[in-house]
Amino acid sequence: MKTAYIPPIPHLKDFGEGDFHLILSHLLDDPVYREHYKGQRDRGAWLLLDNSAHENGQGADAEKLMYQALDLDVQEVVVPDCLDDADATLEATISALETWNKMMKASVPLAQRVPHLRFMYVPQGENYERLVYCLDQLVKSHVYNARQQHLRLDFSVGISKDYERFKGGLMRFLDEEVAPMHYAFGKNGVDVQVHMLGWGRNLWELSKIARKHTFLRSTDSAKPFVYGLAGISLDPTKEPPAYPRRPADYFACEMAPAQAYISNINASIFTAMAAGEI
Repeated sequence: MKTAYIPPIPHLKDFGEGDFHLILSHLLDDPVYREHYKGQRDRGAWLLLDNSAHENGQGADAEKLMYQALDLDVQEVVVPDCLDDADATLEATISALETWNKMMKASVPLAQRVPHLRFMYVPQGENYERLVYCLDQLVKSHVYNARQQHLRLDFSVGISKDYERFKGGLMRFLDEEVAPMHYAFGKNGVDVQVHMLGWGRNLWELSKIARKHTFLRSTDSAKPFVYGLAGISLDPTKEPPAYPRRPADYFACEMAPAQAYISNINASIFTAMAAGEI
């Protein structure tokens, strides 16, 4: 899997370079953040615009999200979702798609640009069964809307790390639902990409997932830097350390040299895990 690092803004030059990035909607009001990733896009990087639901409980306003996507010329955007709530996520998704359809009808530039965007849908649920239900309904909504509006049928699915808490963890969801869907669509010529949203608390499980499900495209995390800020160096030969939690001012944090050094090691481990190399 490709890895996208989510470092504090003062360390974008240290850890925010590369060919694949997940960028957060709520941070784009910061000119340093926006200009950094605009520069990355100008150099050909793939930008996945996240709706910041993980940070704010629910996804950003759909209209604002689309204007941000067009401003940075991103290739992919996460459709609004609501944490741990299947029905609210489905409502937010349908509302966003309707909003974007209206925007396309009202603007020729949008009508020309939006059909080239890849949409990512993030299933949410109060329990495993509701998570499965949400995924199924999101996929149906996408296919219906894409056909009605003559948009691309290709789409992406984002799998939140938070659902490792359900029985069987993320591996079960991938085994039973996501992988069969991915391959079924592929047989019909529809490219379904899958992104793992965040690095779960069971850190070393990521490598097992990567080795078993080689179709997974990418993942992202701030954990290497959160651990680094706490002075914790990760070691795959030991039990995962307790997560110190992301500081409230995380995105403004400036790391001391020792913290940056540890963060760099942690980031390398994260990348190796995502590649199934450890």
